[in-house]
Amino acid sequence: MTAPGTEAPGPGAPAVPRAAEAVPSDAARCPSGGWPVAVRRRTLVSMATTDPPTAALPRPDLPRVPAPPTFRDRRGAFRRGEDRTVHEERALLAHALDILAGPGDADEQLAGILAMVARVVGARRAALVVDEPIRRVTVAIASAEAEDAGHALAAWLDAHAPRSAARRAAALAAPISVVRARREAMAARAHGGGEADATYFLVPVSGAGGVHLGVELPPGADTAAVAARLPASTYRHVLVALTLASARAADERERSRLRARDAERTRFVSMVAHELRTPLTGLGGYLDLLLEGRVTDAGVEREFLERGRRITEGMAELVGDLLEMSRIEAGSLGLKIAPFSLAEACARVLDGLEPIADTAGLRLVRALPPRLRPATGDRRRVEQIVTNLVANAIKYTPRGGLVELEARAGAAAALVVVRDDGPGITIEDRARIFEPFVRLAGHERTTGTGLGLPIARDLARAMRGDLGAASVAGIGSSFVLALPGAADVDGAVVATALAAVLEAEEIALEEQAVLVALRGPARPAIHARHRDDTRISRLDPESTGDGSAA
Repeated sequence: MTAPGTEAPGPGAPAVPRAAEAVPSDAARCPSGGWPVAVRRRTLVSMATTDPPTAALPRPDLPRVPAPPTFRDRRGAFRRGEDRTVHEERALLAHALDILAGPGDADEQLAGILAMVARVVGARRAALVVDEPIRRVTVAIASAEAEDAGHALAAWLDAHAPRSAARRAAALAAPISVVRARREAMAARAHGGGEADATYFLVPVSGAGGVHLGVELPPGADTAAVAARLPASTYRHVLVALTLASARAADERERSRLRARDAERTRFVSMVAHELRTPLTGLGGYLDLLLEGRVTDAGVEREFLERGRRITEGMAELVGDLLEMSRIEAGSLGLKIAPFSLAEACARVLDGLEPIADTAGLRLVRALPPRLRPATGDRRRVEQIVTNLVANAIKYTPRGGLVELEARAGAAAALVVVRDDGPGITIEDRARIFEPFVRLAGHERTTGTGLGLPIARDLARAMRGDLGAASVAGIGSSFVLALPGAADVDGAVVATALAAVLEAEEIALEEQAVLVALRGPARPAIHARHRDDTRISRLDPESTGDGSAA
């Protein structure tokens, strides 16, 4: 009998070992259902003695099925009206599937289906409103049209789409998403005209839940014919195609958001490593000099120790700011939201910073009406934000300049404005100042972690407020903190108040730029004096939801 693992030898020939076999397939099982003992032993010996461990093989990619040729409708005559209806339904479904299987991203496919619906009903363009999970309007425009070409239709559909009276009263205007069709042959080109003479129509449909379709028709169009061109059965095909396209678009946007967050996290880790490595290098250098005995002067030795202590304090501040940002992003920041006196909070901040302003040769001016209505937020965190804004203004304002804090609280919103005579911020850098570790050109030597403004804005938003900046290069800056006022209002009300004040601050700074140009280069003294002599509150009571001074 031949031993396991050997070939049967010929007459007079020695047995030759056979290569180890892989585990047999199910077809090679014994009648009892188990593996042959000899095969199992042979396989284990082979793996233990000759084959190194291997990683798991990657899963093969799924097959990619190419799209078939696009559907072409060649039928022209029908015996019965029912035949025509069935054929039109099939043709519309085939066109929708061609769009979904064709090239382009999900936004282009969604726009293509909406453009197809517009062509079917003879409309210029079509829009879609969906209630869940967040009410949003999507409108398709041609690739050559302006970005706001379909906004009128989208706003009309948001206002007229069916919903309960309670939801209509409580809801704000839904955000509008504009998608561009890949093909430019939209009905808008065929019909011409503008939005002023357009007719809007809500396509009637039952059983669609919170999904509604609206179209923009050319002047004189028959609205009754729209429903006939898009019956309920056909509309269902359209909804299925829109569901697929919108789901893919949502998935693509979510993946893009996750990729952006991953890239931002990588960049953030790199910046943190850089911010920590630089002071550690300096600290290591001082310690090496001291340990090697190369510093013999006691005064120099003490100076090096003082520098080392300042470095460790700066690193401790950086780590504290990083932990603060981590808590904010994780949502674990404990906030004690309650009404508080904005005047008292601002006065406390200014009283603590006034000696620093005097030492820097600056004038610190406050405009706090005595009867401020309460703001709503975490008082300690609000003081932290205002402290950061005023400290930055003192840091960047040259000697002889003016730093000003003005506040007002109304029923809807509470606003704090910190103005300075610093170098100002260009439009390009305006958005970057709220990014972590950003150092603008010319500010590299200014001390700080570079996290103060990002933390301040995140804290404001955590309290349902926001923080913004208006600035003119060479003139100064105004930072505006907006918080909810005494009443419980929607975040959009606070955002509207912030936008109005930022616009007013921008205009005032531009006017000061003109005056400085007319008066000559005697700045900042003339500039600061002009502001002090002619200062008028830029916080309109209407912007805080109050018709009178609080």
